[in-house]
Amino acid sequence: MTNNKTLYVVIIILIVVAIGGGLFFLGNKTSAPEEGQAPVVNEQESTEPAASSPAEEEMVDCGEITDPECFLGRMNQCLPVTAKMTGSDGKTSIKIAILGIENDKCHFQRKLNGVVDLNCLFPKGTMNMDTLDQTFGNDKGLQQVVDDACSPAGW
Repeated sequence: MTNNKTLYVVIIILIVVAIGGGLFFLGNKTSAPEEGQAPVVNEQESTEPAASSPAEEEMVDCGEITDPECFLGRMNQCLPVTAKMTGSDGKTSIKIAILGIENDKCHFQRKLNGVVDLNCLFPKGTMNMDTLDQTFGNDKGLQQVVDDACSPAGW
């Protein structure tokens, strides 16, 4: 019971930080050039498709999840990323990771105190903040998606 309560508190904190971060970034959008300033133009045009940069393929460690945008931005694109949290009891270590795309699905993994307790392959487009919340037991109406992605039959 204490472990569930701890996870619930951690998720609430994560949601509050995510909402605050989202509001911060919405308020800091770049504006159009002021009158008299020339717009920025990309002088290098290419007909070749853009290759993914190495940064998109490499694992990014967001450390303790003080900046949710570090994790959430990459999670939404299923790019490799990890983040750490500590339960409200000060003892439970939680590590969440997006390991990238495998077999056209997004590989998500969660470890509690160093032990994998959730290993999932989510269909493309279903790994988002609501799905992450659902993996921690917060009902977002996505339990079937989580059950299908995290069941042994999915492997």
